Amino acid sequence: MIKISFLLFFYVLNFSIFTNYANAQTSADAELAARDALRRLEIVLSGGADQGSQRANTTPSVPAPPAQVTRGGSQPRWTNDPYAVYPREHFIAVTGIGTNRSDAERRALAALAAFFGQSIQADFSTTTIYAEAVNRGTVNVSQNTNVRAQIITAASMDNLIGAEIGNIWDDGRGTVYAVAFLDKAKTVSIYTDMIILNNQNITLLTAISNAEKNTFNGLARFRLASGIAGINTNYVSVVSMAGGSTASFNLRNADFYNLEALNIIRNISVGFNVRGDQNNRVRDAFAGVLNSEGLRTQGVNSPYILEININMNEVRPANSDFVFCNFTVNANLIERATGSVLLPFSYSDREGHMNYEEAQTRAIFFIERTIAERYPAVFREFLTSLIPNR
Repeated sequence: MIKISFLLFFYVLNFSIFTNYANAQTSADAELAARDALRRLEIVLSGGADQGSQRANTTPSVPAPPAQVTRGGSQPRWTNDPYAVYPREHFIAVTGIGTNRSDAERRALAALAAFFGQSIQADFSTTTIYAEAVNRGTVNVSQNTNVRAQIITAASMDNLIGAEIGNIWDDGRGTVYAVAFLDKAKTVSIYTDMIILNNQNITLLTAISNAEKNTFNGLARFRLASGIAGINTNYVSVVSMAGGSTASFNLRNADFYNLEALNIIRNISVGFNVRGDQNNRVRDAFAGVLNSEGLRTQGVNSPYILEININMNEVRPANSDFVFCNFTVNANLIERATGSVLLPFSYSDREGHMNYEEAQTRAIFFIERTIAERYPAVFREFLTSLIPNR
């Protein structure tokens, strides 16, 4: 029996060691793959050529035909069929038409982006937060400013990395044609590498303890991870439509991280420190908003405190039967650990009546209504704009 127990213990110990080693190896391999992907991106996006960048299941890259800029004469065949010049097995090509060259080129590039479908256009707020996270260093990309700028721009899918303008024809009568094209092999290589890099950033963002996870910073991390996962979904579409293989990506979609973010919100609690309130009416108004957003409102031991100060004073204007209650409400959402103000909120106004007590009562009603009307939008904007710490 002792021997069996020892063998069982030995098996469990070795299995644990093997599992930890395998996880470490997987993490190390992912990090190595991300560094290699970034190296290739820096070479390609800086104008070089990486011999190791070709992907399986993709037709090898071939030189694009020299661009021709012509005016007048017979209408070239490529104006109606760009694949007459840019072979379909190697390129994705579309034609844009405008009243001048600049307009034609712009329309051609827009049509090329539209080729991949309107559904892959990224949300503006997502790409804005992604760009800010890249600039802050929260999301790790190249130190090369040109490469970083291209990666940020590519997140919006308005401009496809690797897109080029080819032939131009001006018919001489106010209409200009332009071809925009992508090299399929190069496109697969670039967007696959960006998926690998993004996936490593998602891993780094979400590899945090439960204590750190259930904070506004943890919420920001998982929301950013969701945005990057959505960007990766778009990139997968590009790779697939350019003829590349997507079988090995094994990505989690944005919904997974959004669900995690919702769970985080439910585990974040906010306490209150209130001065000048009457029967907790102002406190309860703020608590109602926070509860409606999914947060818990508890005592002073919460990691976040909403410090509320209500100041009221009586004003009796000369030659008036009315008495006014002037009031100011300040509500600062504070992170207890650092003492930093995360979300300031304040407003001032006044309410009047024939006596001060009634003026105060009207002021409290007005404060409650204002909180219910204004604070939800302010708080949601705060949540939306959260960017994680490094």
